[in-house]
Amino acid sequence: MSSRKKRRFSSPQIIIIVIIGASMVAVIIATICSLIFKPENLVKAQISALATDYYENYLYPSFDQNSPNFNDFMQKYETTGLTITTLRQILLHDHQKNVTAAPFLKEHCDENSTFIKFYPEYPYSKTSYHVEYSYSCDF
Repeated sequence: MSSRKKRRFSSPQIIIIVIIGASMVAVIIATICSLIFKPENLVKAQISALATDYYENYLYPSFDQNSPNFNDFMQKYETTGLTITTLRQILLHDHQKNVTAAPFLKEHCDENSTFIKFYPEYPYSKTSYHVEYSYSCDF
């Protein structure tokens, strides 16, 4: 019977293996986080939330829903859309409410060149519309 000695790693080899393993785990976690938490996704979500609030709580209530010509008025904007609204307008329409979003969006987007356009849809209620975005952001 021959006796075989098991090979063991030396301390420096173990340290190198641990460093390589930890580096691989860190790279994998960083890659996954960069895919999930892209600034682009956060910016788009924040602009979408602000646009929804702007239309439903500011723009739509400014129209006279009791007017006999209300449906005709809204219908003509179904295809052309209402006037273009800049990100700046949305941020400034309610001074205190949107102050928290402003620094993050200003960091990533040009607030004068980022546009939002609202298209009313039948039955022309507060929530019946769709939005088109034109981003001028750093993504």
